[in-house]
Order: sequence, then structure tokens, then C-alpha cells
Amino acid sequence: MLKEMVQYANDEVLKEYLKDIHAHDMSLLFLDLSKEERHRVYALLDIEKLADLVSYLDADEAADLIVEFDLNRQKEIVEMMEPDDAVDMIQELEEDEQEELLDLLGEESEIAQLISYDEDETGSAMTNLFVVVYPDMDVKKATKKVIAEATDVESINTIFVTDSDGKYIGVVPLRRLLKAKTPLNISEIIEESPFAYDKDPIELTVSAIRNYAIYEMPVLNDNHQLVGMITLDDALDIYQEEAQEDFEKLAGLPETDEEKGAIQTAFHRLPWLLSLLALSFPLALVTREFEHILASVAILIIFQPLILGSAGNVATQTLAVTLKMFSSHEKGILKNSYREILTGIMSGLVIGVIAFLITLIFTNFITSPTQNPIVISLVVGMSLWFTVIFSPIIAILIPVTLRSLKMDPAVASGPFITTLIDVAALFIYFGLATLMLGGI
Repeated sequence: MLKEMVQYANDEVLKEYLKDIHAHDMSLLFLDLSKEERHRVYALLDIEKLADLVSYLDADEAADLIVEFDLNRQKEIVEMMEPDDAVDMIQELEEDEQEELLDLLGEESEIAQLISYDEDETGSAMTNLFVVVYPDMDVKKATKKVIAEATDVESINTIFVTDSDGKYIGVVPLRRLLKAKTPLNISEIIEESPFAYDKDPIELTVSAIRNYAIYEMPVLNDNHQLVGMITLDDALDIYQEEAQEDFEKLAGLPETDEEKGAIQTAFHRLPWLLSLLALSFPLALVTREFEHILASVAILIIFQPLILGSAGNVATQTLAVTLKMFSSHEKGILKNSYREILTGIMSGLVIGVIAFLITLIFTNFITSPTQNPIVISLVVGMSLWFTVIFSPIIAILIPVTLRSLKMDPAVASGPFITTLIDVAALFIYFGLATLMLGGI
């Protein structure tokens, strides 16, 4: 619709259309326009609507768009955007483009202060557009202040209370302020609210927003001064990004870029695939070390996929539970680990017994008289039991160790951890086979 309007409507009709359309809807259609068509739209949009349009685009798309303007126009657009959205966009710019724009904005600008935080810190995602009132302020005066500043802040659902030095005291929900009647001071209607520090990990803050079911989380610095807030919509965006990132890590994928073509994507993934291929060589080396037992009892190779598949499945389940606890910052890692290992013992016993019976039936039909079907079945059953016990231990130890080293536990991805467990499973399987069948 937008493209047709740009192509066929006159300026007056197009301007009215652009005035009425929501910036989100425009952002969905805007990228279909040619460069010439975009410039016609720019000429008809006021600066506020243009800033809204940029805000609704993905950060990388917004960065590509804003560089079409000169620096002064970029500055005007950025200053009209929500600070956290502006920071996300600026971080996608080339380094020299970032420096030019930040120099123009000045070191004292709110955006320059926010961009100084690391991307995994709470401060990087907060906004510093909020309403502050003081304890000794009358509710009528506070209400007037909220009304006066409402258009300049991101949200007025929660009103923050600080002292004269900016130190955080508490909050006043808007509904409570509106119901309050003068004479009454803000100090009499203050409520406590959980808060985060600007250097806290962003995942911890987002988890707290969810756990406490709040819409705005106050953010403080080390001096307990209020420096910003994280809103619910920011938290949802961060959850989505973190979920995608963790899924990619769990699958052993590098960061996804939907704009890349097939050739670029293939070359981007190739190093990861080659590293996974390299990790698979130990499987061949382990098998080679036990070639003597395989040569004498060839039927063992038939059950190898069963052993490896079961070990990998159990490890992946345990890894998923462990990473879930880390991402939600649930307590009780030791209790969870004990439960997972105990589950592995019981599940492995049941699976081992079933595998023993099935293998016994199978080997009775196809093994030679010189081989012992019962012993072969015991090797398969016991190997399954031991590997299903061992797998959750590894799937817990690796992410816990990575977390203690301040590394992202999600890098203990499926392909890496299952390869490690496959090597261990082969040692258990062929080791038991050598011990129990070596003399046959």
C-alpha cells in the first residue's frame, strides 16, 4: 500500500496518509521502497514521525537507514528517539560512523552515557526517561509534574521517588497517585519495589522483572542513585534475543544473519562444522583401539548406535534443564543435579534391562555357537546403564564449570557435549566388551 501511494499519490494525499499510518505499520512496508521513494517519504515526514519509524525498525536496518542522512539530521533523529532504542541502533553503525555521531551528541548526552555500558550489563538496556517526585511533595503538585513531563518520558505507569541527591527511595503507582487527595505528601503513599544495579547482568534483571511481575524496574548505580529503568517491552525484546542466541549456541551455530545469502551463510558456518568434524575423530580413534574385540565379536558394532543415541539423548535433556535453571536464575543447582543423576540411574536401569532382553532375543538368532548371547546381552545392557548414569553428570559438570569461569554455559552446545559423551560411551561399551568377551 505504501509503495503504491508513493508512486501514484500527490504530495498532499501522501502526506496525509503518512500522518495517519502508525509508525510500526510503516516500518513493515518501508523497506520495500527504492532509495528515491524513501527520499520522497523523508521530505514529507516530520522529525517525530521519522524518529518513530527508525525506532520500529530492527537495529541493523535502522542503522542502514540513518546513514542516508547527514550528521546534523542524524543527531536530530537520535535525540527524538527513546535512548535505549538509539543506543541499539548506534551500536550497529560502523566504528567511524559511531564516533562521528557520538562526538556530535557530546559526552554529556544521555545516549553517550548509556552506550558506555557493556551490552550484557543492565545499564545498556535501560532508559533514563522517567518521572521523579520527592517525598515532601504534595500529591497535587506531583500530579501536575507527571502531567507536564508525560510526553517526554517513556512511561508514567510508575512514578519514581528519590531524595534531593537522587538516591532511590521507592515508587508510587500512577493509579495510587491519581486516587490520592490533597493535603497528602508523596512520603505517605510510597511503595517498595525491587530494583537492579546498572552493572548487574541483563539476564538477571530481565528474570527479576518476570518473577516480580512488574512493568518498570528501577536501575541504580553503586551510590544507590536512580539512573534509569528497564521497561517490560525492553525485557521482552531481550528475552527474544537471548532465546535465539542460546538456541544457536545449543545447536552449535554461529550468530544468525537473515540478510546473508546462501554462500555467505555457508562460509559463515563452515568453521563451526569443521570444528565439529574434528571433534568426531576421537570416535574413530576409540573404535580403532578396540578393533581386536570388534574383529572377534562383530555383532557388537550393530548395537553401537543404540549406546551412542541413548547417551546423547539423556545428555541433551539434562543440559536443557541445567541451562533453563541458569537462564531463570533458579536456586537449587545441587538439588537439581542430584535429581538428574538419580533419574539417570533409574532410567538407565530400566533401559538396560530392556536392552538386555531385546539383545538376548536378537543374538540367539544370529550369533555363532562359539559366542555367548547372554554375555553379549549383558555387555549391551550394562553399557547402556553406565552411559545413561554418566551422561547427566557430564551434562551438568560442563555448564556449571563454564559458568564458574564466567563463560556462557550455552556454549556447551548439543554437538560438542554429545561428542564428548559419545567418546566416553564408546570407552564404556568396548571396555566392558573387552573385559567380558576378550577371552572368546
